[in-house]
Amino acid sequence: MADSEDLKAFKFKIMSYNAGAGLAKPEQLVDMLRSSGTDIVGLQELDISQSRVMEDDLHQEYPYQVLCPAGFEGKGLASRFPILEHEQIDLYPGRPDLRCVIDLAGVRLTVIVAHPPPPISFLGIGFDRRAKSQIEGLTHLARSSPRSVILGDFNATSWQDNCTRMRAAGLIDSFQLAGSGRGFTLPCRFGPWRRLESVGSMLRRLSLYPFLRVDYIWHTPDLRCLKAWVGDDAGSDHLPVLAELALEG
Repeated sequence: MADSEDLKAFKFKIMSYNAGAGLAKPEQLVDMLRSSGTDIVGLQELDISQSRVMEDDLHQEYPYQVLCPAGFEGKGLASRFPILEHEQIDLYPGRPDLRCVIDLAGVRLTVIVAHPPPPISFLGIGFDRRAKSQIEGLTHLARSSPRSVILGDFNATSWQDNCTRMRAAGLIDSFQLAGSGRGFTLPCRFGPWRRLESVGSMLRRLSLYPFLRVDYIWHTPDLRCLKAWVGDDAGSDHLPVLAELALEG
């Protein structure tokens, strides 16, 4: 393990991105990830076409990958650093989250890629009990492991219940702490629809102006956020959110 002075100097860049269940074309996704200079990437709504191209075209930039493509339920993690262990965790029925442990300069970093369901209504608090239980499970996993990060589309703004509960439990919203701009990541365009796909396909040609911050990089207090920002459009209905974090020793 590196000594405490080395740890304090160690910085890394991390990204969370909802790839839109294929909405981000594989080539666009690869180009965005390659140009981002990010060390660790957590993906939600990863589909098989995106996963295949990542495996084929990003193996040099991200030699360590755990990809679980499944469309809306898909998750993935790509890393420049070795992935020591990984597992899918069933905290919400049909929406498994992904937990990985990364060897970061001789230190174990837990990274969880999550995608809780949306509230019953964005006009109210409105999360069902299973979603609240999922948030409790994610928070417990993060707080029980030194140096943890949760990456995800949380389908919630910062004032809604799921986010306020994570904050109250001691997790840090990196963008709230050190973000540049308003952090809006949704919507860039109409997202993939499970129903009325032909209508959704036509609407996706329209560009939209993001006005919601629903994508987050949460971390435990033993990490320090130096800065956070919104990344480039790769074709999804979401924009990526990124942060530069430092080990605290």
